[in-house]
Amino acid sequence: MAEPLPLRILGLVEGDPDTALSGVARHLLEALDRRFDVVDRVDFGMHGAQRAAVAAATFRPSRPNWTARFHTSRLSHRVLSRNLRRRAARVFAEFDLALQVHGWVSGQPRPYAIYVDQTRLMAETGWPAWMPFSGGERDTLLSVERSMYAKAAHLLVMGTPARDSLGADYGVEGSRISVVGGGLPYDDPPTPQQLTDEPSILFIGRDFERKGGRVLLEAFDLVRKRVAGASLSIVGPARDFEVQGVTGYGKIRDRRELANLYRRARAFCLPSLYEPYGLVLIEAMAHGIPCIGSAVQSIPEILDEGRAGLLVPPGDAGELAEALIRLLTDDELAGSLAARGPRRVAESLTWDHVAARIAAALESRTGAPQRNRP
Repeated sequence: MAEPLPLRILGLVEGDPDTALSGVARHLLEALDRRFDVVDRVDFGMHGAQRAAVAAATFRPSRPNWTARFHTSRLSHRVLSRNLRRRAARVFAEFDLALQVHGWVSGQPRPYAIYVDQTRLMAETGWPAWMPFSGGERDTLLSVERSMYAKAAHLLVMGTPARDSLGADYGVEGSRISVVGGGLPYDDPPTPQQLTDEPSILFIGRDFERKGGRVLLEAFDLVRKRVAGASLSIVGPARDFEVQGVTGYGKIRDRRELANLYRRARAFCLPSLYEPYGLVLIEAMAHGIPCIGSAVQSIPEILDEGRAGLLVPPGDAGELAEALIRLLTDDELAGSLAARGPRRVAESLTWDHVAARIAAALESRTGAPQRNRP
């Protein structure tokens, strides 16, 4: 019997595949290319005059509201869907399956699968600012989202919360959904560091409010009263923090600069209020930093249900402070988590692991055509 050839994948991404979605698209498609054959990448995002026109049409005085409408409104859906249809039609390379990396659009070439981090109804419940729609517009957006899922050959989700939402909120059969996770957002794994004795805490995240930044500041005030010399480094938000012991770095692109901050950190903290999938925790674990995350969405899965990092209730500054104090003062606990993190990443949380799980799902469940070697 002839041996079947690997599937040929057509990647569909909103934005430059090399930079979109915090690098998720690039890392995922490169890993799939190593296992299959990614024949082309279609960018269906808005650029230039089109982007400016949609930005003007969706403008709102509130920047979060404006951002949400620019990316996920009915107008944006129409524009992105038209882009997808037109740009995919220009692809002449043969492919067996199109793979869309996130996004809510229509007009995908068939057959197609979708890599999903969240659903609209997940976001609407977990962080309503991302979904500021009501009435007819909301109904339309949910309708086209349901249609997108219904027509997909298979749905690949980063975590079980998205799987559960697809089943409970959208009626997708469990056999059409596979949980495949996410991977380390680095081209090469960092070298785990020696655990520092300094009582230093690191936070990375631009969306300061959603990622629990205010809760962390409240908790840090409690920590400073019990741990002498405690410090907190905040990377991401472009703002000053006039709080003793707190240093804000704004956005950092240089991986070497980030590595230096990881090297000086005793604990990494991501106390998100809503987090579809916290890739930065994988990055921190790979560096050998003991982690704390809130028990929301997929964070417990990433931290192996508390075995690879401490879990705290979302929004609870007191519990967060206690967890931070434990990591800053308990060498045995901190050392244990520092050792477990890199092992967990190496065993399960790289993009090649994700590609392997996707391969198992696609090859057994999509019915995508197989080619035989001559």
